[in-house]
Amino acid sequence: MALVVLEGMRFHAFHGVYPEERLLGTEYVVNVEVQTGIAVAAMTDSIEQATVNYETVFQICSAEMAQPRKLLETVVTGIIKRMKRQFPQMMGIKVQVRKMNPPISTKMRALKHAENYQPIGGRVESAWVQDEASFVSNCPRCKKPFLCYADDTCWCKELNNVHPATLETLKRQFGTTCLCPNCLKLYAG
Repeated sequence: MALVVLEGMRFHAFHGVYPEERLLGTEYVVNVEVQTGIAVAAMTDSIEQATVNYETVFQICSAEMAQPRKLLETVVTGIIKRMKRQFPQMMGIKVQVRKMNPPISTKMRALKHAENYQPIGGRVESAWVQDEASFVSNCPRCKKPFLCYADDTCWCKELNNVHPATLETLKRQFGTTCLCPNCLKLYAG
């Protein structure tokens, strides 16, 4: 397994809960780390064989950053979901979105007595949210490792010729309908 990393992607975006953030925007730094195989690309020295094209990673991040969101958590999750759709061979991913100089609320805070208020707030260099996921699972039937995104972006969603009753049987027998491609094809009609 190898890593393909884009570090320090900078964007001016309009994420935040305060109206001023959504109007003026602020600077963000995005880091993406993808776990993947690189043997074929390295052997052929061909961009067509690259498992993860980092220009595409940048475009995915740019598209997600262009959609204003209230929470950084939503931005991070959106990037991961788009990455899964674009790169079905990812073994894992880590995404960090860092908001530079986030505003800190200057709302008043009550002290011991209701008549004593003190403003709170201050300067912060950055606030960030990071999420990561591993997509390598072991098949419950044959015990071999395989890639599974366990959502609507997974390769198995394209395998639409497994009868719903068969899926229920697999769930009862193995505790899940997630089997490796070879095992799942045995149950396809």
